[in-house]
Amino acid sequence: MRLSPIQKQAICESALRHFGKEAQIWLFGSRVDDTRKGGDIDLYIETPTQNAEELITAKLQFLRELHKKIGDQKIDIVLHRAGTPVDLPIYRIAKQTGVRLQ
Repeated sequence: MRLSPIQKQAICESALRHFGKEAQIWLFGSRVDDTRKGGDIDLYIETPTQNAEELITAKLQFLRELHKKIGDQKIDIVLHRAGTPVDLPIYRIAKQTGVRLQ
């Protein structure tokens, strides 16, 4: 996994603050592969929050805080409202190939 301990801690702390203690976070994509270089930080976040407006606000605040903590990096977030019947392929791929951070 190509995240520094500081980056991982920043992601987990910020996610806890903005998505709550029930949120689960996975790192997926190129940053999971130690043999690769570069790449953006791809995060899959599963949250019990169902309200779309609250999720958008939480996502924007999370990204703003994370950029302040770890610097200007490309961060992609896939949000999934837990318990909904929507099951997109990206959700399965992120969980199957990713590394759970929290």
